[in-house]
Amino acid sequence: MKKNLTLALAALFFGNIAFSQSDEFVMTWGVVEAEAKKSDAEITNPKKNIKVNTWTERGRKYIQVYNFDAENLYSGLDQSQIMMIMKGSAKNETAKGDTTILSYDRVDIYAVGGKVVKYERTGRAKEFFFPTHTAALDVATEAYLKAKELDKDGKQATKIGNNLKTLSNLYQKEGYIFYSNKDNVNAAHCFTQAANIAKTGLTGEADTVISATLNYAGVMNRIVKNYDLAISFFNDIITLAGDNQTVEMYDGVYACQLEKKDTTAAIKTCLTVVEKFPKDKHSVAYLNQLIDLYQKTNQGDLAVTYLQKAIEADPQNVLYLVVLANMYEAQGNVTEAINTYKKALEINPKDENANLNLGVLYEKKGSDILSVADGMYGKKGYQAKVDEGKSYLKLALPYIENFAAVTNDNATKKNAYRDLMSIYLKLSMMTEYKATKNKYDEL
Repeated sequence: MKKNLTLALAALFFGNIAFSQSDEFVMTWGVVEAEAKKSDAEITNPKKNIKVNTWTERGRKYIQVYNFDAENLYSGLDQSQIMMIMKGSAKNETAKGDTTILSYDRVDIYAVGGKVVKYERTGRAKEFFFPTHTAALDVATEAYLKAKELDKDGKQATKIGNNLKTLSNLYQKEGYIFYSNKDNVNAAHCFTQAANIAKTGLTGEADTVISATLNYAGVMNRIVKNYDLAISFFNDIITLAGDNQTVEMYDGVYACQLEKKDTTAAIKTCLTVVEKFPKDKHSVAYLNQLIDLYQKTNQGDLAVTYLQKAIEADPQNVLYLVVLANMYEAQGNVTEAINTYKKALEINPKDENANLNLGVLYEKKGSDILSVADGMYGKKGYQAKVDEGKSYLKLALPYIENFAAVTNDNATKKNAYRDLMSIYLKLSMMTEYKATKNKYDEL
């Protein structure tokens, strides 16, 4: 049930990120830097830090800080478009192996094979505003969330929501760049930030869009083994779906639980799926997992219970019947094991597992009885015990013979021939013994 860990994020999507029409465009870095530092001072002013506009302006200014040298840069951008986006030529161009580095005032752009792969802030921009790639975005996000907290009458709700949506998209842009460069740790951080914004419900996006953002965060955190965080995002998707939940929505949760070896939680998830979606064909996989987990944790009785439910749902499933019979056998319930193997063979007389298991069961029972008879030699009841043991060996023969005839695996076929030769000898069936030995020798 494991899903491929891929992120289908289109470069074109990131290329369309832009300011809202209400945002003013700043023409020089000096002004952008000065405005950001002015905002840093304003939030320490008790009279200003209680005003919504102080925080919305702070958010706007820090988005401009982030965007000033990197707007419309994204992984996969054609190198020929860089000059147009950056409004001029690079101050310096260097090559390191297959990588071309185009250096501008506050950013270095890396291209491989004519395509942008990443960019890095440099100089004063990095020193003051970008200790990490998303530092400016983090400040802007905190500012808009603070503005929402102060916006008691909701007059700024639309503006705040639109800008938070922009921030979520910018985080995903950064996440995709990191992911493309196999920096999964930083990619996970960026997608986590985007998902946390989406979870606020302030962006006005459709539930399907929010779910996609949450899924990216879940997938990336699973990749870097932040399992608890990944599970929380996958669970958010399930909660958001409400009555529209599907079996597949539980796949991420279950995969993380298995990978972190939380068997108890994994069993609980399987139970949830099986009980919530009893008629969904996709829940069969969870039923199989549940049975397997119960077996591995020595909870055979519970495994039997859910196997019986599985058989009720799919009575023609020979595999279920064989597994159930095998479990009965392990529990010492030989009668139920035999009856269940026979049910499987009624459906498919050539099933290898059912033939072999039933034949070996009879053979073992017959051999055990003959061993008891050996200790009774010369005593009353000896012959009756010998006859009883041989009767079980006779019952074993047709099933092991069927298995030997249908299996295509030479190793298991040879083992079957050895078992048959042993039984033929005990039953004094020398003609059959010789014929089987010839087959064995030919393999």
